[in-house]
Amino acid sequence: MDIAQSLIYLSVILYWSCIGAYSIYWGFSFTRWKIRFYVLLGIILVHVAATTLRGIAIGYFPLTNKFESFSAFAIATFIILLIYSKTESRIYRLTLFGVGYGFFWGAALFPKGLSYAPPLMLTIWYVLHVPLSFFCYALWVSAMAAAVARCFTPGEKKRYDQIIDDGFQYGLIVFSISMIFGGLWGFVAWGAYFLWDAKVVWSVIIWFFYATCLHLDYWPAAKRFKPLVAMLGFVILIMTYVGTSFFLGGSHSFR
Repeated sequence: MDIAQSLIYLSVILYWSCIGAYSIYWGFSFTRWKIRFYVLLGIILVHVAATTLRGIAIGYFPLTNKFESFSAFAIATFIILLIYSKTESRIYRLTLFGVGYGFFWGAALFPKGLSYAPPLMLTIWYVLHVPLSFFCYALWVSAMAAAVARCFTPGEKKRYDQIIDDGFQYGLIVFSISMIFGGLWGFVAWGAYFLWDAKVVWSVIIWFFYATCLHLDYWPAAKRFKPLVAMLGFVILIMTYVGTSFFLGGSHSFR
């Protein structure tokens, strides 16, 4: 067995260890924030280590297939949860964690073996584009989780409104930067900044959707619908990320 294959096996062992650790973490969601913060931080570091081993094995950025894609989405979601770990709402924390946990389990459905990047991915623009996309997705998932918590939590709503606004604003900023890098990647890979590809078209749709969300505060009649809009945004997000890969296909589909 060569070194690359050994590193992949080790990364898979760490992956299953993280599955167990994340499963146990459900119980820590009911503890004080410092405890749940450091427990989650420790698990994320192991998760990142597992991903790093895959990168070392292939000698490139470890985002080359559906397993690594779903795992990276989960990492981004858990990091956002870490940032908002002081939030007292269990509904918010469990909703956000549940999405990341679901995608991490979803990764188990795909082959976990050695997978090298195709030539189209061998550019710095790809390395910059994809991780930023996952972090903006995670911010929009956070907005959805806050919207769910807002609907089911009595009393003060301002904290949830702030998290929703953070998701809308920072998510759109990060996504805009990601799209710029994506256009540069497209030019290097296919010779065009824009393609009539399912993922590209849905990315434009979701950009305009969240750009519209930023202006709801200026429309008093629509402002109260922001939680519902955040939930609708999650549906569009799933279509943009999962639907285009599994049902529509295209140049952005992971193997």
